Amino acid sequence: MDVHRFQSGSSFLLSVCAAIALAGCGGAAAPVAATTKLTTMSSSVSVTQRAQFVGAFFRAEGPVPYGVFSLRSPNTTPVPYPTPGPVLVGQGSYCDTPAANGASIDSSYVVDVTKLNDLIFLGARWSRMTASQFNIDETHVFGPGSYVWTSLDAAQCISLAYHQIRPVIGLEAGPVEYNANPHTFSPGSVPTYESASDFGQWCGAVTAHEKSVFPSVSQFSLPGNEVNTNPQLFPGGEAQIAAYSKACYAAIKAANSSAFVYGFELNMDGGVNAPKFVSDMVALGCKVGTCYDGIAMHLTLRYPIPPPTTPCYPAAGGDYSMQCVTAIQAAAQAPIHVLISETVYPVPAAVPDEATKAQAVDAAFSAFSTNPTVDGVLYADVDECALYPSGYFAGGCLIDTAGNQLPAYTALQWLATEHFL
Repeated sequence: MDVHRFQSGSSFLLSVCAAIALAGCGGAAAPVAATTKLTTMSSSVSVTQRAQFVGAFFRAEGPVPYGVFSLRSPNTTPVPYPTPGPVLVGQGSYCDTPAANGASIDSSYVVDVTKLNDLIFLGARWSRMTASQFNIDETHVFGPGSYVWTSLDAAQCISLAYHQIRPVIGLEAGPVEYNANPHTFSPGSVPTYESASDFGQWCGAVTAHEKSVFPSVSQFSLPGNEVNTNPQLFPGGEAQIAAYSKACYAAIKAANSSAFVYGFELNMDGGVNAPKFVSDMVALGCKVGTCYDGIAMHLTLRYPIPPPTTPCYPAAGGDYSMQCVTAIQAAAQAPIHVLISETVYPVPAAVPDEATKAQAVDAAFSAFSTNPTVDGVLYADVDECALYPSGYFAGGCLIDTAGNQLPAYTALQWLATEHFL
């Protein structure tokens, strides 16, 4: 039993796997311990059964605990790199077969078992997983076709192939490396792809790779994180965002016509007029069918949840309410689906204490579930309190820095196991 797939010797993990019916647990021995019934949470709003509704971050890059790989991982790229085939795991498979240098995608990039278990226990069935252009795309340094897929592949071998946690692949327009002198080896970081076509090339390459290796992966997000408030990534403003989004969208669809693309990772907080940004994009020709199929948005509902008729901020009398979904759809001029790709309840910024956080998480996920155009909801800080010692996200985690599951974790775990698998 590999330690990065299951916590060795832990009957509790196997019991929870059985309880939440994760397909990835099927290869393990039958659990020997009885599953403890999770504490029932009662919500003030109704809950609708929604398959694969709860999401969490599972980042393929970054220092622990930001990234998913263990500090003990040798991070050795298989040489020669495996050729995609019909089998992902097991003998002779893409993920597990050692290359000539003895490395395999799976064994050489060992996922942090605690972080993986946090998602499995929670009942998360999808993840935001950014494809790191800085670490993967070497085409502007070494030439066409120079991509290093190992970390992205390894994260998906573990989360998708073993545990059926499907990724929404994030495609960001920077930072990325270019040769400072195009005629000599002189790599240096630039904040954004030098052209929309360069970004489109990256988007097409990732999509083609996913279709070849992980054909069930067909959801993508573009062109970066919270682009409506991210001038560092897009110094050219809305016109640049529109141009880069169009190029990326076209390349994704060319590589996989069945792909579904979410736009913008909208920042809905901090007094931002997100509906106006979406309207501005439409005016620039960046709309359904040219830049996106749906919109990803970072929305934390006010708690207690505002009445259903409360308009979305910044409308008069507005607040962070369920009407924010409707406002974005109206701005897009289409009945699009949305992905709530970040929501979080920090203590004390959003709620006064841990008990209230649990109630807020329960109420928000329940409320979102009743809207059929909301495809899923991601809790943005499952186990990353150590990354946010101050600022808005401080105190937002579901598992504290000592590894203790907080009441909000139990609340969301219960909702996931009862309603959202």
